Formats: sequence, C-alpha cells, structure tokens
Amino acid sequence: MKKLVLYFICFLFVQNLSSQDIHFSQFYFSPLSLNPANTGNYKGDYRFFGNYRSQWRDISKAYNTFSAGGDFNIYPSNQNVSGGLIFINDKSGGNLKITKIMPSAAIHKKIAGYNLHIGIQPGVVIKSIDFYAHSFPNQLNWNTGMFDNSLPNIETGVSQRFTYFDLNTGFAASKRFGKIEPEIGYSLFHLNKPKESFLGNANKLKVRQAYNINLNYYLNPTIILKGYTMYGYTTKVSDWVTGLNVEYVLSKNVFFTNSVFAGFMWRDGFKRNPDAGIVTAGINYSHYTIGFSYDITFSQLKTAVESKGAFELALIYKAKNTRLSKKAVPCERY
Repeated sequence: MKKLVLYFICFLFVQNLSSQDIHFSQFYFSPLSLNPANTGNYKGDYRFFGNYRSQWRDISKAYNTFSAGGDFNIYPSNQNVSGGLIFINDKSGGNLKITKIMPSAAIHKKIAGYNLHIGIQPGVVIKSIDFYAHSFPNQLNWNTGMFDNSLPNIETGVSQRFTYFDLNTGFAASKRFGKIEPEIGYSLFHLNKPKESFLGNANKLKVRQAYNINLNYYLNPTIILKGYTMYGYTTKVSDWVTGLNVEYVLSKNVFFTNSVFAGFMWRDGFKRNPDAGIVTAGINYSHYTIGFSYDITFSQLKTAVESKGAFELALIYKAKNTRLSKKAVPCERY
C-alpha cells in the first residue's frame, strides 16, 4: 500500500511540476544549470563538473538526475569571454525521461571594482515516456483478471517523444568589501516559451525566473562562512533553498585552497508547507571539490517515505589560472 501511495504522489508531481525545472540542493555546485552567466565565472583556465541526485530510492529511484559539463575562459583582444556545455538527464515519476543538451556562453567585465557577468544558453530538450512500462484501463485481461501492457492501450493522438528548442539567459555581479564578498545572480529560463506537450496541443512553458545570492564572510584566516540562497518561480509554483556552510581552511597557495566544509540548508516555498532540511559536507583539495548532501523530508510526505529524501554528490575539477592577474615592472632604486 505504501508503494501504491508513493507512485500516486509521483504521478501527481509529474503532472504538477511540468512548469518547473530540474534542480539540485547543492545548486551552487551546478553553475550552468543555475545561471548561464556562471559560464567561466571562476579563476581558472577551464573546469569540469558533475552532479548526481537520487530521491526516494524505496520506489525504484522515482527521481534520478545526472548532469555533467564543463566550461573554459579565453581572452580575445584582452576581453574575458567563456564557453561551456551542460548535459542533463533526468528520470522521474518512474518513467518520464528528460534530456537536455545546453551550450552556454558568457562575457565578463570589471567596472568600478564590480565583477559583472552576462550569459546566454540555447539548447535542445528531449522528453519521452514509454507506454509499455505502464498499464492502461483498456489493458485489463479479463481472462486472467490482471493488467497486460502488451495489449492495445487504445490511446490515440499521444506521442511518446518530442523535442524542442530552449533558450535561457542570466546576469551576475560580485565585489569584495573587506571581509564580506557578496554575489547576486538573476536568470531567465524558457525565454522563447517553447511548446511542450505529449498530446500535440498548444501548451507552452512559462518563463521561469531565478534569483540567487552567495555571500562569503572571511571570519579569520582559517574560517569562512558561506551563505547561499536561491529562489525560483513560475506562475504559481515557487522553490526557495537557503543555508550556510562553514569552511575550515587547512592550507592554501597561489592557485588553490585546501579546506573542509559542512552546513545545513532548508527548502521551502511561499504559501506552502516546509519541504526538507538539507545536511551538507565536502572538501576542497588541489584541483578538486567534492560535495555531499542529504535531504530530510519534513513535509506531509514524510509519513509515506519515512522522512527519507534525496542524496546528492557533486564533483568539480578546476584547472589553474595561467593568465597573469598582476603586472609589475622591476625598477632599481637609487
């Protein structure tokens, strides 16, 4: 009975979340899915990143999300421009599959001490569902009294796969003020309002807006407080994730900081019940960043899933920055 309830809930989520997008609890470790302006927004020549999220494993991984990508910085005519690519694969509701292939580009400028970034992200989205993995009312075998999905389902005018072009854009800005270093971001998804329907009707995705704020507070040479907030909404659907990581610096050099971090985050939304608490932990070592998180369900769904939530793993590899950031002309003093 518990699994039947969970499948029913997942089915409702598939219907109601059609206007939402794939998201990670560690959204700050998935830069290109958070904001196209994050393409190349780091100190380094190039980086690679990957994210994996598994939710509600008791029901055969009803939500299973994987993403991978990379980006790089180049400097034509002494201007910082960046290119990148992110690939996302998501399986939800047991059988709904979404694949996104999104190239990304951004330009970065420093004006009056502010680091400004603007990016664009065109791409292709493929959605599919396998009818043979489900049973329909017309597939009841009266001889056995059981459903048989090999029988005709008599569903007409329904496509099991469709593809559409998608377009996203975003802006970000940051500046350090003494011990405080804030960064704000604003992004728009589905600017072209693509048609999205298995039934071939005129259903169009609404534009989704997302705001994010990252705040680093350098408490002392070894402790950094890192706050994160992300709020996104589409029509009447909203998602808000906020929290704090405490980072302890083990050592550092010109290029990298070796450190460990841990924290807690909260997922909620306006005019709805609290969703989940999120425990986070990770390490920065040389070129690598590894992040872990686990969602603990606090919503009314916790009874059905026994408060279990989602596990996430994030991995980032970042190359050194070989471009000179400071220039000096040696001169002897007499």
